[in-house]
Amino acid sequence: MLAALIAGTLLGVLWLTETPVIGDLPTGLPDLQLPDLSAGALTNAVQPALMIALLGSIDSLLTSLVADAMTRSRHNANKELVGQGIGNAMAGLVGGLPGAGATMGTVVNLRAGGRTPVSGMLRAAILLAIVLGMGQYVEAIPHAALAGILMKVGWDIIDWRFLTRIHRVQPEHLIVMLATLGLTVFLDLVTAVAIGLIVAGMASARQFERLELDSVVSVPLLNQRFLRAGEAAADPSDFSASVGLVALRGSFSVASSIKLINTISADIRDHEVVILDFSKTTYIDDSAALVIEQMVDTAKAQDTECIVMGLRGQPAKSLQALNVLRSVPPSQFVETLDDARETAQRLL
Repeated sequence: MLAALIAGTLLGVLWLTETPVIGDLPTGLPDLQLPDLSAGALTNAVQPALMIALLGSIDSLLTSLVADAMTRSRHNANKELVGQGIGNAMAGLVGGLPGAGATMGTVVNLRAGGRTPVSGMLRAAILLAIVLGMGQYVEAIPHAALAGILMKVGWDIIDWRFLTRIHRVQPEHLIVMLATLGLTVFLDLVTAVAIGLIVAGMASARQFERLELDSVVSVPLLNQRFLRAGEAAADPSDFSASVGLVALRGSFSVASSIKLINTISADIRDHEVVILDFSKTTYIDDSAALVIEQMVDTAKAQDTECIVMGLRGQPAKSLQALNVLRSVPPSQFVETLDDARETAQRLL
């Protein structure tokens, strides 16, 4: 690329002299500008500031991922974003525009052999030198030479391996990608990112819903096997299921809250006692906690007793903070299935 830049510049200077070139560049450092800290200005700045910060963060992290893929290394996301925030805050004091990771510049740097932070610092130092007075040495570079280099960089950025497998991508992910791409090209980047995040959130919610519902186990416990284990069946009631087990395994969030109550409520009505098993539950958010309260209320409305088993850790904190299980007597909180069996026999 450097050879192409030199050759293109020589062609523009010695032969194609009418070719449009970079031309005069502004020189010197900007003056210090104190920000407007009035209430009205700050209020109006909140929304664009958050959007720019979000876009800048996404851009920098995307650039870092591209660099990681090319160098087989791993970036420090926190360090990247903190450094970017400090730089943008300082740039605002001199009237500068907010910046972020430059994917094309990073690819050019890596293709040229840059592998350490020194290459990025050198690039910044060269740009500073140009601004401070060395702009005359780059004024003769033709636009066409830069355009050719950028076309090559754009070609290198394309993930051709991904494009060959695009027909195998999950439909939700493909829709998000195409929607964001179309909005970026035909509308603007800010709108594309905002709508893309919303669509991606909806797609992720659907996936979480399926995963969380797959982690729910609702089974009837036959009286002969559960309440009178090892005993011969004495009457027809031994083949019924007075007790049901609802095991919530894994994490549960707002994504599955609506379908969770619709799925489990029907099973709860079929039993006289239901055991709510939280022994393998790792996380419950506020929405899912309120759904559990609805499950308990549904059981009470059907005269079904609830036994809470293995509740501890974060799920216990969430349910206790919202006082979800206030209608369940303390004697019906147990630790093991054997304890639950004894409690169920007493309740029945």
